[in-house]
Amino acid sequence: MEHTNIDIQAGAFMAYGLINTGITNEMDPVSAVLVEKLVCNEDKLKIGALMGLSFTYAGSTREDLLEEISPIILDSDNSTELKAVAALTLGLIYVGTCNEEVAQAILQTLMEMEEKEIDNPFSRLFCLGLGLLFLG
Repeated sequence: MEHTNIDIQAGAFMAYGLINTGITNEMDPVSAVLVEKLVCNEDKLKIGALMGLSFTYAGSTREDLLEEISPIILDSDNSTELKAVAALTLGLIYVGTCNEEVAQAILQTLMEMEEKEIDNPFSRLFCLGLGLLFLG
């Protein structure tokens, strides 16, 4: 049974990713469940799914996740909050790799932001995601 409260669902996505951290499964249930949530209409659910993915796949450098998440960062129709969490997620997944594609997506979004978007506290997550890429 799926809960109707969006905050509880988003928290469950994060918890699902967190409890599967470091567990490998050839069926890859975390990716199967959470990636499909990235196309839903509710930002809170997308953010919960992104954080769940970042907990499970931190440091994994998974190309399939790059293909799913980078369009979220680059889509100007998405909220600053959603784009920032997507940048943080890719920073965690590609931590220490200096991945050029992730860096370009984050930098392009930062350069296109208007002043009111830059003042958003979530904008700091873009910098954190970028910094994680070059950690180490």
